[in-house]
Amino acid sequence: MVARSRLDEYPDDIFADTRMTFGEHIEELRMRMIRAFMGLALFLVIGFVLDGIGESIGNKNFGVGRPMLKVITDPVETQVRDFYYRRTIRVNDQTADRSKVVSPEEVERVRQKLIDNGNALGTLTEEERGILLGASDDLYLTIPSEAFVSMYGPPKEGAPKAVTVKVQVSAAQIDHLSNKGQALADGKQYLTTLSAQEAFVVYFKVSIICGIVLCSPWLFYQFWAFVGAGLYPHERKYMYVFLGPSLGLFLAGVALCQFVVLPGAVKALLGFNEYLGFDPDIRLNEWLSLALILPLVFGLSFQTPLVMVFLNRIGMFTAEDYLRKWRQACMIMAVLSALLTPTPDIITMMYMFVPMFGLYLAGIAFCYYFPAPPLFEEERAAEEVAV
Repeated sequence: MVARSRLDEYPDDIFADTRMTFGEHIEELRMRMIRAFMGLALFLVIGFVLDGIGESIGNKNFGVGRPMLKVITDPVETQVRDFYYRRTIRVNDQTADRSKVVSPEEVERVRQKLIDNGNALGTLTEEERGILLGASDDLYLTIPSEAFVSMYGPPKEGAPKAVTVKVQVSAAQIDHLSNKGQALADGKQYLTTLSAQEAFVVYFKVSIICGIVLCSPWLFYQFWAFVGAGLYPHERKYMYVFLGPSLGLFLAGVALCQFVVLPGAVKALLGFNEYLGFDPDIRLNEWLSLALILPLVFGLSFQTPLVMVFLNRIGMFTAEDYLRKWRQACMIMAVLSALLTPTPDIITMMYMFVPMFGLYLAGIAFCYYFPAPPLFEEERAAEEVAV
């Protein structure tokens, strides 16, 4: 018995109204591409205009490219800032333990030893360095006379306009307060550029990507108008059914990567800098490559259950097949996670592998509760009998 194919339901001339010659197909493709690029250029110009308006009104969150660049760089900026702040607090605690009140003669002895050895700190012991850290140095402050009005009244005629005061502070205190204030006030940018044009190129890249995202409905419409005319009605139905869940899963993967994976991965990797005692110096262009590729990879990897359901609906695999081959699937997903993540560390790989395996199990559940239509089951059985 030969199973009836889904294509037998349609007449032979179903594409009579949309049939074209090869030249007409090329012309149609050219027209759709021109319209797509015109729409992208329009959204790109709108993005530049909105960024300019945001700059003119002093609102950095108004616009397209600039706010999105802030979103992209925020995970690494935040984690590197916290890295230096934790080190500032740790060094201050260590300094407080090492420093102690000593006599001026002892401080002078250590300073003279340092001078005699050519100011080489390596010649001092840890205890001697602690002495210098806690030692007080002279710091001169100039205070306007108006600052004393509330205590002593208006200054008399001929009084100086400012008073110079000498205070005693330690180098450790100044360094601690400087680093702490810099971290709390966001007084330092932790992403660096190594060329004059790098910032412009990065901004332009982000603006183009934002334009593509904002223009994506128009781009997809042009693509669908060209491709959809050559598909059967049931094939177009699958596209309509899977489009919404596919978009939702893609955005979920991007959001997970942007707000969970990237900050967690950067924090874990910077932990090795703390462990080994190195300062991170991250380049803007290199970070952009990771921050743009990794969310895209996560968004595509989140399509796993949809691919499984699609293959199940067309009769290629069943829920039992997926469940029986879970070990092989686990191995394949581990290899793909290692290959698709742009960094060679196992931390980023595991951030991708664990959600993918969870989605694989979810795909098995979907295939179990929503099996293939009977027509595909008949075709599958007929193929097995024929073999």
